[in-house]
Amino acid sequence: MLAELKMKIETDGEKLDYRQSSNMQGVLMEHIRTEYAEKLHEQGIKPYSQYLLNGAENEWVVKTCTAEAYQELILPLMDSGFTSFMIEKKDIHVTVKEKRLNTIKKKDLLEDFYSGEGSHYLNLEFLTAASFKSNGKYVIMPEMRYIYQSLMNKYSALSDSMEMYDGRTLEQLVDNSGIIRYRLRSTCFPLEGVKIPSFIGEIGIRINGTDTMARYVKLLMRFGEYSGVGIKTAMGMGALKIKEKGKDT
Repeated sequence: MLAELKMKIETDGEKLDYRQSSNMQGVLMEHIRTEYAEKLHEQGIKPYSQYLLNGAENEWVVKTCTAEAYQELILPLMDSGFTSFMIEKKDIHVTVKEKRLNTIKKKDLLEDFYSGEGSHYLNLEFLTAASFKSNGKYVIMPEMRYIYQSLMNKYSALSDSMEMYDGRTLEQLVDNSGIIRYRLRSTCFPLEGVKIPSFIGEIGIRINGTDTMARYVKLLMRFGEYSGVGIKTAMGMGALKIKEKGKDT
């Protein structure tokens, strides 16, 4: 199961933006069972992502990639008693004004892969700061190799139905697709006194391979809308959205 909980939130006049995203992970851990929080701490790839968005209203989004994570993370937040919380590190009181939950089954993604239509053009938006890490260094450009590798690893780790990571498939994806346009800017994501160099914005990609390959890429990206892409997705980084079908312009 894949789930998405969007919560409209407001504060008593305090500014709330992406800089608080890592603190929101602390809020999340405070509202789940201690045993499960300890289990998550021991896991490498986390079965959830969460982030803050700022627009006309503040929105806290929590997404899960497994049935267990849905039960342990989202259901406690859906409880009628969860109407407010404190960001302790900043002494900010937050009120939850509205909750919206959406769920889909992973088998629906697979059915779309086997029988759906794959677009050879995709527009992707990085809603929050994204970054990758290779050989101990941060990669602050959205290189297709790192995008695919991240999503394949996450899918393989969080699914018991399909092993996604395969070196040969990765090379085929990289060789047969690329970024054809972009609107990006560099930024930094604050995390426990460290500023992680990263990027945010939009890219358009083209897949030159077969229809099967195009559907495979679409499957990865749709999963990425829940898992996030790159590093620190449980702390607010790497939120991904498929905007629309791209055009070759």
